[in-house]
Amino acid sequence: MDWLAPIFDSDALPVGILVLIVIEAVALWVWQRLNPTSPLGSPNTARIVSFLGAGGSLVAAMIFHRRPEPSPEGFALAMLAALVIHLWHITVLLRR
Repeated sequence: MDWLAPIFDSDALPVGILVLIVIEAVALWVWQRLNPTSPLGSPNTARIVSFLGAGGSLVAAMIFHRRPEPSPEGFALAMLAALVIHLWHITVLLRR
């Protein structure tokens, strides 16, 4: 398992997670556009972006926090973005 240590010591894992979040958002958006009568409901870009955006902001906060010289401003801004996007997601869900 020593081969995993470099992955956890670098930004590869959180950046990889951010890339996967973007890929998932694009795939969901395309799939919902192609299948408007799917069980997921009608295409709703706000629902996709608000759900995945909050998680992406948390991963960004993790990147700012784990830097060799952490950026408290970047961390605080990313956490604030996560909170605002999460609250937006709740309002999007309540409007359903």
